[in-house]
Amino acid sequence: MKKMIKWLVPVLALALVAAACGGDDGDGGAAPPPAPAPEAAATPAPADGGDAPAAPAEAPAPDPAPVEEEVTLSQGESGSAAQGVVSGNLLDEIKDRGTLRVGMVLQFEPQMYIDENGEPAGYDVDLMHMLAEDLGVELEINDLEFDAMIPGVLARQFDLASVGLVGRPARLEQLWFTCPYVPYGQVVVVNNDSAVKTRSDLNSSDVTMTALAGSTAANLISKEFSEATLVELDQAPAFLEVASGRADAIVVENYLAQPFVAENPTTSILDPTDPFLAAEYGAFALPRGEVVWLEYLNGWLGYYIARGTLDDLYEKHIDTSPGMPACT
Repeated sequence: MKKMIKWLVPVLALALVAAACGGDDGDGGAAPPPAPAPEAAATPAPADGGDAPAAPAEAPAPDPAPVEEEVTLSQGESGSAAQGVVSGNLLDEIKDRGTLRVGMVLQFEPQMYIDENGEPAGYDVDLMHMLAEDLGVELEINDLEFDAMIPGVLARQFDLASVGLVGRPARLEQLWFTCPYVPYGQVVVVNNDSAVKTRSDLNSSDVTMTALAGSTAANLISKEFSEATLVELDQAPAFLEVASGRADAIVVENYLAQPFVAENPTTSILDPTDPFLAAEYGAFALPRGEVVWLEYLNGWLGYYIARGTLDDLYEKHIDTSPGMPACT
């Protein structure tokens, strides 16, 4: 079912937005003109043919008062229309609402997951608690599947996505990204019975590889190992395909690979002395057009990166921090 988001905005404000964007007829969609005043009675011309007396000036009509009109936007509506009507200062909206709404995928232990008490936990969760506390608002975590994350941001179901998205060019066309907040190292996990023994063995039509659907890992496989068959799945099934031998290998973040290999002796990390295919950084994603919110988040990240807080959190939850780039 398509979720409907309803906004009440003054028609006059809508007209001003349209004027700023420009219209087909050049008037930018301004407020309608006042109704014409009643016509004055005709004055007969003088008999000597002289000039007729001037007609009395029309009194200007009062400006129409703004009225409230309900505007309904569907979840899947284009970003341009939604941003033109509903975008503004999301930071102020969060403060007024009293809630920070965050999109997460609580399947990536130790970055973000459900702990033994049934509560969200992990590196990202601690960061979001810090952010909500600094804003003076409550934290609301929306636990979604990974492929619902970008549509959720576009539909403004939440204020940011904290799932370590990498700002690939295709994503940059849809979303805005903050400075990086989490480092990644992509590695290959293989089934020990697979014919894949080195990285060069991966680029073969005889090889089946898995990755999280829509992830940077899937994108990397498509580019670097284009001859292999790529199967995109949710994270847990993607791992299990390799452990069971139905797939040869998976590309995944090192912090996820290490505990999986430790618990699944049928698997191992390929080229353990030089395991990393790529080093990347994940960022928060937010709706395009939210300049104030983006500036706040970058300033907030810069403050805590400079003080080593993110490095400390990373080492608490994940591993020795490789160091976070400065956010300026």
